[in-house]
Amino acid sequence: MNKIRVGMIVPSLNTIAEDDFRAFCPPEVAYHVHRLRLRKEGGRVTMDSLIEAHRQAVDEAGYLKDLSPTAIAFNCTGASVACGSDGDEKLAVQMTEALGVPATNTMVAIKQALRTLGAQRVLHICPFTNEFSRIEREALLGAGISVAGTVSLDFTDAKVAARMAPQQITDFVRQNLDDAVGSVLLSCANVRAFEAADELEAAIGLPVVTSNQAMLWGVLKDAGWKGRIDGGGRLLRALA
Repeated sequence: MNKIRVGMIVPSLNTIAEDDFRAFCPPEVAYHVHRLRLRKEGGRVTMDSLIEAHRQAVDEAGYLKDLSPTAIAFNCTGASVACGSDGDEKLAVQMTEALGVPATNTMVAIKQALRTLGAQRVLHICPFTNEFSRIEREALLGAGISVAGTVSLDFTDAKVAARMAPQQITDFVRQNLDDAVGSVLLSCANVRAFEAADELEAAIGLPVVTSNQAMLWGVLKDAGWKGRIDGGGRLLRALA
């Protein structure tokens, strides 16, 4: 049997996604990473930067196609929905057709993960400003997922957001929990939310989905891998 190989595209400034895959990807699955330049203006990533990354995704994925992967993931939550609330779904189709292998992206995987867990009344926490959290929320609502609330942490530099400790992320969740919340989404592939998911779920008794957790789950599912991954939340136990 050929070894399962998955490819992942991440923004050039991302420092977390590879760490998360290293920690949770099954040892029998090889993963390969390609970086896409996410340009800044005045030291900040802008919506135009995310739109450009979205438009480049298919061509950039060609570098991963060359190694004959089983499946490919474009892992940037904001960029996956930068071109409209259903732009993530369209991008997944475009990549799959162009590359000839199953292809997904962060928001597609998040929505599928939330549905798999039966998650509704989502507390959506985004590290960035309302400009960016709004497009994520619209994508969730457009997919029929109810959102109890959206919290924008107002970071303007993704590399600073990446320095948040998992406990800080957990604290943000606890501060915003109320009886209306039925599940939690911690968005962004460049924060250490994956590390917090399992313990947070146990503490609050609600499903927790994070960008990198959903991305790993989604690309493994597309690659046909089945098994149980402990320590990464109930979503990863759903692959068995």
